[in-house]
Amino acid sequence: MGLRRQRAWSHFSSLRGNSDMPIDADRLLGYQVPEVRQTYTSHQSAFYALTTGMAQNPLDQRHLDFVDPNRGDAQRVLPSMALILGYPGFWLVRPDTTVDPTRVLHGTQEIEWHRELPASGEVFGRTRVTKLVDHGEGKHAMVQSEREIVDAGTGERYATLRQVHVLRGQGGFGGDSSSLPAAHVIPDSAPDMTADVQTRPEHALLYRLNGDLFALHADPEMAARSGFPRPILHGMCVAGIATQVLMRLLAADNPVRMRALQLRFSAVVYPGETVRIEAWRDGSFRARVVERNEVVLENGYVLVE
Repeated sequence: MGLRRQRAWSHFSSLRGNSDMPIDADRLLGYQVPEVRQTYTSHQSAFYALTTGMAQNPLDQRHLDFVDPNRGDAQRVLPSMALILGYPGFWLVRPDTTVDPTRVLHGTQEIEWHRELPASGEVFGRTRVTKLVDHGEGKHAMVQSEREIVDAGTGERYATLRQVHVLRGQGGFGGDSSSLPAAHVIPDSAPDMTADVQTRPEHALLYRLNGDLFALHADPEMAARSGFPRPILHGMCVAGIATQVLMRLLAADNPVRMRALQLRFSAVVYPGETVRIEAWRDGSFRARVVERNEVVLENGYVLVE
């Protein structure tokens, strides 16, 4: 895959780490996440789009522009592919962060797009810790980080990604107690539009080939040890599904019109389930699993030009 990076990890983990030591706020805030250099191809861009449910209607010409490498310069890239570019892996697993990785959840994700991604290229991913919030002894802490995706040749920015990880029960180290920005509030009214995407039984096995090989998404035994009846779909895959649907509903399948997106993860999706995107004309959205009527993405907002 042309990557120089460690194996990517999911937002769920059964790893063993710093479970008996408190967080060192100075060390975590000053932690230097390794820079990642990545080369990717037009085939990988097409594969990524397919793993988010694009071209489930193989006669849809607009979606074929995203999944056919033979289109050359006419090939488009689903903007959420920025999520898998320049990814440093689950760096909170490293002992020198002083975090217990067994109690980490991926809470929120934001993407800001600066320009359209090319179908192939070479990029740097530069990640840094931007904020640490301490809610008190026995309560949660939250760490916010930011990753910039830049062209390896020109230095031009393609995207800026911001994510918050919840450190469950790891507060009380005397850190900053201020709050992170409030989540977007979606309207009380019924959604203006909806669209369903049927995931496949082997969907997680396909999506993990984008680079996230964490066993929770493939190994039934690990899923059981983590409290799930079977392997779960990647949260980043669900975010990609939401992105491609919103691009169709609100941006006429034009990736250039997609400027920013934010969401909060609230529940898991199992491969084979139906994901329903519920959207409002103001850019608000959420996602739910139809079979269980459970909301899996909340507080969503997409900015479209």
